[in-house]
Parts: sequence; structure tokens; C-alpha cells
Amino acid sequence: MTTSIAEIIHEWMGWCPNLPAMRTAPVVLVIPAEIIHPSQPDGGAGGSGKINRGISLALSGTKTLVRNKQLLWFSLLTGLVMAFMFITQYGLHLLGTYPYYAIDFLRSLVLTFVIDLVSVFCLTILLAGLVLSISSGERKPASFCEALSRTKCFLRPLANWSVIVSLLGTAIYVPLRYFGYSPFTLYPVLDQFPFNFILFPEVYSTGPIGGTYAILSAVTSTAVISGINIVLLLLTLFVVPLLVLENRRLPEAVAGSVTLMKNVWGELLACFLLLILVISATAMTSLLFEIVYGVVAPDMLLFWYPGDTWIAAAVIYMLILCGLAFMVSTIAGIAAVNLYTYAKTGRMPA
Repeated sequence: MTTSIAEIIHEWMGWCPNLPAMRTAPVVLVIPAEIIHPSQPDGGAGGSGKINRGISLALSGTKTLVRNKQLLWFSLLTGLVMAFMFITQYGLHLLGTYPYYAIDFLRSLVLTFVIDLVSVFCLTILLAGLVLSISSGERKPASFCEALSRTKCFLRPLANWSVIVSLLGTAIYVPLRYFGYSPFTLYPVLDQFPFNFILFPEVYSTGPIGGTYAILSAVTSTAVISGINIVLLLLTLFVVPLLVLENRRLPEAVAGSVTLMKNVWGELLACFLLLILVISATAMTSLLFEIVYGVVAPDMLLFWYPGDTWIAAAVIYMLILCGLAFMVSTIAGIAAVNLYTYAKTGRMPA
């Protein structure tokens, strides 16, 4: 009975046992390109998977910078942009303090926006150049000059985006600046050696105008404005890659960035918190100056006058700290490109 049923089924399906075996090719399904969607990042191993991927992105950016020394030009130019912001903020605070009072609130507000706009635009151009360099499609990133030259095709959308970021940044900074942001300043940190002898020259009558504290105010303002800009750029991290890699219009780039950010927020936090932790840990080594000074010259600890040798050591330490911060900014840019690739494809970049 069983055999007859099987023969009936085989006959119905057109199978003949006397026919020779035939080799068939596997069926290939062709999917139209218009309905293919990039795979979305999976959840990995929950929160630990996101953290591990974020750490991997930071380490990958570090390795890329080490293997391609030409990318340090982006770090150098970032440092020059921050130096511009500091110098202009110094002049702004100096002219708005006794005995000048040459700048009222409205002029100070306009100049603050202009300074922030120029700085953000330059940083945006550098980020766009870094994105184009890393995403050149070659194993080795494109050269520094070549990458920057490619950004000239995107100057208008990048300028428009810089205006938006600067407006938001100034709107956040001005209330903090003029209505008291002392809880958020770096005064407690900058009042310690090795920073105070560089940032408080007025205490020893070596500054241009005694009692203005313009250097300290400029450093604090630069740090606060930069922090605000960094937060705004992190919240819209993929706007620049979408502008320069996919030639999106600005509204589309902002919307696309929000969509992609929803999928990789865990990796983003883990990556950038690790980079911030590295800078913070390095800055904490400044406590060694006070400890060593207390051992070498305990009788001078109350007066805090270490001499030229200690001040020179403080200057070198601050230069190293700033240089590390600028290199970390380049690593963060590389990590942002890799994070964009992961958000688009769902695969960690090699």
C-alpha cells in the first residue's frame, strides 16, 4: 500500500526512476535595487555588545591615526581654530573690562556669535575633510590637501549648518555667561598648579592689565562654548557625513542623522565617553605637580611661587595636554565615520 502511494505521488510530480540524475543550479532570487534596504545594526549582546562596539570604534580610530600620520594635520588645524577662539575671547573680555568698557552687551553678543560661527565653520570643514579622507574607498586615506580640496563642493550646506549650530550655541551660552554659570566653570581646576601660574599672571603683575583675569575668562569661555558645540555636534553627528558622502540637502541630512542616531546611540556614548575619560585621566596627572612641589619645597607651599623651572614645566605639560586633546578630536572624527558606516550597513568597518 505504501509503495503504491509513493509511486502515485512520484508519477503525479513527474518523477521517473529510469531517468538519469541531473545536476541543477541553485535558484537565485533577484531583488530589485529599489527595494533593497541597508541592514540595521542588531542589538548584539544587549548593553555589553553596544559598549564593546563603542570601545572597538575608539580603538579603531586610534589605530587609523597611528598608521596614517598625515591625519595629524587635522589635529594641528583644530588646535589653530581653538587658538583663534581663545585669542578672540581674550580680546573680547579685555575690552569689556575696566578701564575700557568699550563693548556693551549687544556688541558682545554679536561678536560672540561671529567668533563661534567662524570657529564652527572651520571645524565643520575639517570634519568634512576628514570624512572624505577616510571614506575615499581606498585602503589608505586620501591626502590631507586632496580631502580638503573636495570640501569646496559642499561649502554652502556646511556654512548653513554652521550658522544653525552657532545660533543654538550662542543662545545657550549667553544666558550662562551673563546670568551666572559659575557652577559649570573650570575655576576650581584652573586655580590649581600647574594651570594657575599661566592663567593668573595678573596675580604677579605680569599680565597686560592687573586684575582683569582676562586670560582665565577667555579659557573658561572657550571651554564652555566648545563644550556646547561638541554636544550639539554629537546630537547631530551624521549630518556632515550625509551632506558630503550622499549629497543630501540640509533638511534631509538632519532627518537622516536623527534616524541613524536612534540605532547606534549606545555605541556613540561608549565611544566618546571613553575618549573623554582618556583626556580626563591625563588632566588628573596635574595633581602630581602639587604633590612633588610639596615634597621639594614644603616651606613655599603657602606662597606658591615655584620659579621659572616649574613654570616652564607647567607650560610643557599644558602643551602636551592640549596636543593630546586635539589628537583625540581627530580620533573622534575617525570614529564618527566608522560609526556612520556601521549605522548604514549594520557591519563593523574593518
